[in-house]
Amino acid sequence: MKYSHRLSDAVHILVYLEILGSNSSSAIADNVNSNPSLIRRLVASMVKAGILQRSGHHGEITIKLTRPVAQVSLLDIYQAVESHQEFLDVDQEINHHHPLSRCMPEVLTAEYERVQQAAEQEMAQIKLATIVDKVRTKIKEAE
Repeated sequence: MKYSHRLSDAVHILVYLEILGSNSSSAIADNVNSNPSLIRRLVASMVKAGILQRSGHHGEITIKLTRPVAQVSLLDIYQAVESHQEFLDVDQEINHHHPLSRCMPEVLTAEYERVQQAAEQEMAQIKLATIVDKVRTKIKEAE
């Protein structure tokens, strides 16, 4: 199974902007250990979702959050950057001639939807401010 790192990279970008304030996609990419084009794509997704605001011209671009970190949830960020937003996926490649196989997608889909709803409710409760505060604490402990 291949996992997406878009959410963790997007959160990393937002925490970086909040704590360090740098708008350079190269500097952010270096910190995230990624490439600047991925950073720009994630930023563009978050601009489109209204989490970030971008202004200025080519050499003088400013990126900032559109609202306080206490008003941005992990769910907001997830919905902004993940194209496939279901955590679990039901295998549709089944034996349609077998009664047990035919009922599995419907049964599993219903159960997976419960998991999705619970996860989204939990993500809505986790604010970017909490993550920023924890990162700041960890940085101070490391000094």
